[in-house]
Amino acid sequence: MKKVPIDRITLGIGDVARATGVAQSKLRYWENKGYIKSHSVTDNRNRKFTYKTLLQVQLIKSYLDDGYTLTSAVKRARQRGVYLDALRSFFEDRFVSIEVTDQAAMIDLGTFDPEPTKHLVAKREATGWRFALVDAES
Repeated sequence: MKKVPIDRITLGIGDVARATGVAQSKLRYWENKGYIKSHSVTDNRNRKFTYKTLLQVQLIKSYLDDGYTLTSAVKRARQRGVYLDALRSFFEDRFVSIEVTDQAAMIDLGTFDPEPTKHLVAKREATGWRFALVDAES
């Protein structure tokens, strides 16, 4: 599975506003306060935001909609971003394959370190997720 370079996907301020429902003026305010970051292009006037920043804006908006203050929403969004980065890193490093049927799914998480001849797999069954060690395929 190839890593998608989400930090290289850029969007204009209008695109971010339309995708998130946050007004451009608010995005500029949040940027001035240091809550989000943009990258200037060519004329130093056009703002470009990464896809990751778009997700951060959506999280901030979601927390604001839930009644949090802007400062608290930004803090929570940043923490959620740390969690999402950790999950993304985990799956980029460990994901080997996935098999899906109508009734189940199995995700191969690669070599099980204490037993290098085994792979750790997560199996989704009707009752929930189960983990197992299986022989590594040659």
